[in-house]
Amino acid sequence: MHRIMFNSSQTVLPQIANNLIGRICPIISRGGFSTSTNAGAAINSATNANILKGTTTSTSAHNIINNATNIVHPSTLTPENAKDFFEKCPFANVVEEGIKKDQEKGLEVLSELMKPANKQLIVEEQETILSEMIEMNEIKTLETLNKGKHQYQSSFEGVITNLKEEGRYRVFTTIQRQVGSFPYAKRYQSAQEYITPSKIDIECEEDEDHHHNSAINNINNNNSNNGELNVLHFKKKQSQQPQQLNKIQSNNSTSKSTKKFYKNKLNEVNKLEQIQSSVAVWCSNDYLGMGQHPVVINEMTNCIKKMGAGSGGTRNISGTTSEHVKLEMELADLHGKENALVFGSCYIANVNAVTSIAAAMPNCMIFSDAKNHASLIEGIRNSKLDKKVFRHNDIKHLEDLLAAADPSRPKLIIFESVYSMDGTIAPIKEICDLADRYNALTFIDEVHAVGLYGERGAGVCERDNLMDRVDIISGTLGKAFGVFGGYIAANKEIVDTIRCLSPGFIFTTSIPPSIAAGARASVAYLKNSVLERTQHQERTNKLKQLLKDASLPVLDTDSHIVPLMVGDSVLCKKMSDYLLSNHSIYVQPINYPTVAKGTERFRLTPSPVHNDEAMKKLVEGIKDCWTRFGLRKD
Repeated sequence: MHRIMFNSSQTVLPQIANNLIGRICPIISRGGFSTSTNAGAAINSATNANILKGTTTSTSAHNIINNATNIVHPSTLTPENAKDFFEKCPFANVVEEGIKKDQEKGLEVLSELMKPANKQLIVEEQETILSEMIEMNEIKTLETLNKGKHQYQSSFEGVITNLKEEGRYRVFTTIQRQVGSFPYAKRYQSAQEYITPSKIDIECEEDEDHHHNSAINNINNNNSNNGELNVLHFKKKQSQQPQQLNKIQSNNSTSKSTKKFYKNKLNEVNKLEQIQSSVAVWCSNDYLGMGQHPVVINEMTNCIKKMGAGSGGTRNISGTTSEHVKLEMELADLHGKENALVFGSCYIANVNAVTSIAAAMPNCMIFSDAKNHASLIEGIRNSKLDKKVFRHNDIKHLEDLLAAADPSRPKLIIFESVYSMDGTIAPIKEICDLADRYNALTFIDEVHAVGLYGERGAGVCERDNLMDRVDIISGTLGKAFGVFGGYIAANKEIVDTIRCLSPGFIFTTSIPPSIAAGARASVAYLKNSVLERTQHQERTNKLKQLLKDASLPVLDTDSHIVPLMVGDSVLCKKMSDYLLSNHSIYVQPINYPTVAKGTERFRLTPSPVHNDEAMKKLVEGIKDCWTRFGLRKD
């Protein structure tokens, strides 16, 4: 069937209507339409017509013709329902009067059309008419009309097709974290979740402690060291009865079709609630489970009751609350700096910090580690400054580049403390020594280290007693601290410059005060508790050893990162799906552009509450996966 468009709406359409209906459905238009006007009106007002299935027109009859179901394609009719169709035919007011009166005869003819042989003739006749009209230039195919025009849809379809063929198409697994069950979560089998205020009840739980989780109980039995961690907060969630506050009523002005749409989507949500299973999460960046800690949850709950949901604006326009100020003071103290500045994410913090520094020092030269995060690379690119990239953690190469630079030019060395995909740790002291020797500023990203290293959780710089030697530190509130957001910490002048020059800070709504309150509570708690960090390191070392004992290709790192190498993007995705479906283990594949092609991997993230039994199941599942997909072991 051709996809067509009419050349003109007022003169050609009635002619085509007469032609099609007169030749294909004589029962309806035996005498033809009395006038062209009537023909056009009949088509435009029809509600039960199918003049040409799949046709696109340039008139208001467009929807009628495209969505019609009953005239040209009588395949939808049977002798049993033909009479009902005939009686309700929308063209009855313009067809020959005798046809309306002689419904029995009409039914007889219509029934004849229902026979398989006649149905085929109708389809063939329809194609003949279309071919004639195309030749006469009365209608044009969409292919003809689109000739020479850019096909926008095909551009996007091509990208998606290529990503799927390369095994890099992003597929999200829908899970629901459960307070009291970390590191376990509920898995849903569809990502299509829709809600509507007219259907969803607003519920709020009673104001009582949300005890962290029960998983650590098994750790006490399996690992006698650090057992007191359990009595602090890793306890089973108490049963709670939700208190229904109110139900938002439907808007009376909402159309019936809209309400029906939302009703159907709500049914999909209800099905999701029923189709779920428990999975062990092995790829979360909530390294310590602080996202479910009662100290954090209670602080956020209390704040949202006092201040509401949102911040109300940018930091400059009503979006600076006492919680934002207190959080920045807490972070500055954590890193031993004069000031700190909170952003919506550390990605935004890194991009804007680098570009703002560039604006302040337009002649600056940047020296960047080859494995820096995408956010740092984007910031460097946006800065438009001269840059030199030194080989990963290669001090000799960095010094060669610094020595070759103009001594009078300002310089900025950008690197990370813990590299999240390889698990390597930067030689921070040696880099700082070079910065002193060649008069350079240092910018360190401690995203995968804050909360996890150091006496108070300030990161590797604190652990190695180097915080005072690094000029600018960036970190996240969304990983070990378990909440959301990013930040930078430095001296007053640097932070003030970034605050005043960063578009990503100036022109965006600030994080909600409840988020700031929860993050502050998490930072403050981990400043005073080393048990989580100690248990985390013990669990990490335990998992690494189990994987090595199983001859699995785990990279030997000095950090908490546990990379398990696969080396094939398509296979990595298949293995991830297999672990999820057959072992209830959720670990997401890591592929390009996050890592180089050919180095695809799983990045395992043990937490203080992954007990020995969970680790045993993980290793057994991975061994099964390696055998099933024929991968080589070390």
